[in-house]
Amino acid sequence: MIRNKDFRQTLGITQEEAAFLLKTTKSQIAMFELGLRELPVAKMHKLVTFYNHIQSKQQEKTGSIDDKKENAKCLAVLEQELKNSEIEVVLLNRELEQLKAKYQKSVSVMELVTYLETELPEKEKPSQDFIKVLRNKATRGIEKNGSAVQLKCELAIKTAQHYQKEIKKELERLKQES
Repeated sequence: MIRNKDFRQTLGITQEEAAFLLKTTKSQIAMFELGLRELPVAKMHKLVTFYNHIQSKQQEKTGSIDDKKENAKCLAVLEQELKNSEIEVVLLNRELEQLKAKYQKSVSVMELVTYLETELPEKEKPSQDFIKVLRNKATRGIEKNGSAVQLKCELAIKTAQHYQKEIKKELERLKQES
């Protein structure tokens, strides 16, 4: 039998709509849901009829036109999502390459600073301020484009690739159903 609190959820209607359909008041529906009162027999019969109809329709697994439309919509959404994911992977790969290039450039600048400080004779050394500026630039570049940032980007790429695989699986499943 119908549990008082569940009938509206199954039917997908509000208390006002249930009251209108059963030709009763909203307060009578509310009291019925709370278990304080029963509905009159005729109204309860009508409610059970609605409920049974919805339950039987939900249990039927026929390939109706609506299911095919929904399937087509799902396919379109998944195909668009797959394209977006592929673009995201390309962009993330490009970003990773840029991070690696900038990191390498910063490491090269740091090696140049070390060379300027240790290998160059005193007469040929640039000013300490210039060396300090180069060192700060290299340090910022290493921190900004270092291993942690590259790892984060690599994980984002792996996540996007895994997402692509899942989308492809779902696409195959939906194509087999239709």
